[in-house]
Amino acid sequence: MKFTLLYFLAICSLFISCDLDTVVDLEIPPHEPVLVLNGLLNTDTIVQVVVSNSVGAFSNSRPSFINDANVLLYKEGEFIDTLLPDLLNPVYVYNYFSDNSGVDSIPMYYYKNNYVPEKDITYKIDVNHLDYNSISAQTYIPSDVELYNISVDTLSNEGRIGLTFSFDDDSETQNYYSLRLFSSCTKQYEDEYGYLQEWGFRGDTEFLSNDLSFPSDIPFDGFTFRGSSVLFTDALFNGQKKIINLDVETELSYAECDTVIIKFSTFSNDTYLYYNSLGEHVDNGELGLFGGEVVPVYSNVDNGLGALISRNTQRIFLKP
Repeated sequence: MKFTLLYFLAICSLFISCDLDTVVDLEIPPHEPVLVLNGLLNTDTIVQVVVSNSVGAFSNSRPSFINDANVLLYKEGEFIDTLLPDLLNPVYVYNYFSDNSGVDSIPMYYYKNNYVPEKDITYKIDVNHLDYNSISAQTYIPSDVELYNISVDTLSNEGRIGLTFSFDDDSETQNYYSLRLFSSCTKQYEDEYGYLQEWGFRGDTEFLSNDLSFPSDIPFDGFTFRGSSVLFTDALFNGQKKIINLDVETELSYAECDTVIIKFSTFSNDTYLYYNSLGEHVDNGELGLFGGEVVPVYSNVDNGLGALISRNTQRIFLKP
């Protein structure tokens, strides 16, 4: 009997015609909606968060904004204020249906107040509602990191602007950083008919780098990183002086830019984990930061879903 069975299985492995497929019916339990809290606390803007409800992973229903929750803000365990919904200024998030049948936009609204978060502080937000279990989340905003030895090279490479700066990493903790460049540039020129024309650019600026701390890709034009923003950790330079070298490709010269800003942020581990997990879900067409999540990403919300994250953002004006 054993020989016969083994012989039969061996034959089946050689011929596709042997069909051993088994159909299993699975009963998916109904989804119980929970509160979803999403917010980014930043040292350069007021507190504002979104409260919504969750939806099932296989549902085509839309998460919706909850406008009658009790949202409480705490600083180092001490109550500060109640956040109130701003129903006059909607923000829209995209909802991709789970069956790939389409996409629509969902209006959400911020709960906010006029308080601007401070550095080196832990904040907590509690959310209460009669129809849901209460939820809570907290996040820590790190201290400043001083940038120094900032230099701009406009001469070494035509068509590129070189940017270099340094900072000292704290050896006592694992640190997380983000970097963006903003520029506003305008060029005036005379067209073929003799009329004065103006062309310009305003927004986040793409840069190139071979920094080993940055995420790397297949080298392109001699660089392993290309993008308008980057997240990185101190894993390769913990407790050391860090020198950042960037190349900015531009059709406009540095002289034609009236504003150039380095946006340099530090944040805690929960924020870094959230951004990393969020990238995968954005690629899969799922909801982002300000909306109910169809499939859970990293969450630090107790008894619910979502994420309360934070940044300490500094703006260094190279050209005001």
